[in-house]
Amino acid sequence: MIRVKVRRDEAHVRSVEVTGHAEFAEPGSDLVCAGASAVIFGAYNAMESLLGQVLLLEMADKREGGYFYVEPYADLAPEVSERTQLLLEAMLVQLATIAESYGDYIQLEQV
Repeated sequence: MIRVKVRRDEAHVRSVEVTGHAEFAEPGSDLVCAGASAVIFGAYNAMESLLGQVLLLEMADKREGGYFYVEPYADLAPEVSERTQLLLEAMLVQLATIAESYGDYIQLEQV
């Protein structure tokens, strides 16, 4: 299962951590994994391309489960921080949409 853990304060996404594999289908044919990966990497690439270096990034492709972690830098200008938050929220809406249809394979948790 893909697990998405979102850490927030009152108004901001502080970090997003994604672990695991969907195991919906065989590797290379797993549409849940492919969809989640496309959303995550598309959002990250959009932030990097449109806003510059705004996130701390850690990732690994482990046999027992993938790993992806992003955290906005704390010292961003207010306008850049606002745009970063908007793109993070859009990413989370897209992941939640996948989870609505494939909840046995992807789970979102907000803490």
